[in-house]
Amino acid sequence: MRFRLNILIPLILLCVAAGWYWLTPHYSKEDEAYYISVFCAIHHDDSRRFVADMRTVIEGGNSDYALQKIHFQPRLGQHVADAWQTLSAEQKTQASADAAQCRALLSATLN
Repeated sequence: MRFRLNILIPLILLCVAAGWYWLTPHYSKEDEAYYISVFCAIHHDDSRRFVADMRTVIEGGNSDYALQKIHFQPRLGQHVADAWQTLSAEQKTQASADAAQCRALLSATLN
């Protein structure tokens, strides 16, 4: 009985760890950079509209005849919007004035 527990408990822990890793969202650097670029292109007047505006830009860019359509990833969009909220007021002002500065600040915040 003790031998079974010595094998069964680590096996269960391994399965739980694998499941946790599998369920955690993983985004490529390319996807993050794309979402940051889209975020920096939208207006930053209303923070409640960030994710909806990003969805409109990303999914609105799909042609009706496109074979591969880009689907919006809400978690990644919210992740970028949350990174924006962590910036100071001065950084937000700088980022709103210059898209390159916006991309640099958000990339640094996410990494």
